[in-house]
Amino acid sequence: MMNKNFIIPQWSAPINIKAIQTTRNGGTSLDRYSSLNLSNKVGDNQKHVEDNLKKILNFLPSQPIWLNQVHSNIVQKLPTKNNLDCDASFTYEKQIICAVRTADCLPILLTNKKGDFVASIHAGWKSLGGNIIENTIKEIKSSSQLIAWLGPCISQVSFEVNQDVYDYFISNDKKSSSAFLSIKNNKYLLSLSQVAINKLNKLGIYEITGMDITDEYCTYKQKNNFYSYRRDNLTGRMATLIWIE
Repeated sequence: MMNKNFIIPQWSAPINIKAIQTTRNGGTSLDRYSSLNLSNKVGDNQKHVEDNLKKILNFLPSQPIWLNQVHSNIVQKLPTKNNLDCDASFTYEKQIICAVRTADCLPILLTNKKGDFVASIHAGWKSLGGNIIENTIKEIKSSSQLIAWLGPCISQVSFEVNQDVYDYFISNDKKSSSAFLSIKNNKYLLSLSQVAINKLNKLGIYEITGMDITDEYCTYKQKNNFYSYRRDNLTGRMATLIWIE
């Protein structure tokens, strides 16, 4: 369910699992960061970012635990005293908010039918090819059926990549080729969501929902709703957040 400022995932998560996806609307940032930019590392006015972070706290039970996203395959259990140089987090504890920030990369939320854990994944092409999904699920060790929600990301038609990206995926998993469309001169169109779906299915996860399974909510195309690094380069970040109530 989407309004101008937020998206509430429509999935079969247990009632104690809460999640929210921000858009670029409803904040105080200006110009290329307009308006609900939630990253203080992209050149935005720091006061505006602080105001935006306070705005989303009105909908959350606690401060989100923000990761220092580094396009890796590293997963961190929360809460932790370790550094947060990673691209996925999970928790079994109530009111600990797992969060990722994106502007084209694919945000993935995970839980199970018992509702006894939550996880969020920052799935750019490097992390996906490096098995961030597999590593996250291995760390969780859930005994109950997992379900996934895929948030807005850049769609295949807008995401042109070079031969090296194709080779990177194929070297790890030859079946990844189904997520690529060859177009010209060693160029391809890559579907991040299709890579994720393939990997989740391979791990026995078939209950997958989310808007980017179609291209209707492409971050690159939907400038009024979403930030896109590929479209604008210097721009803001949206957040995808999940917690156990």
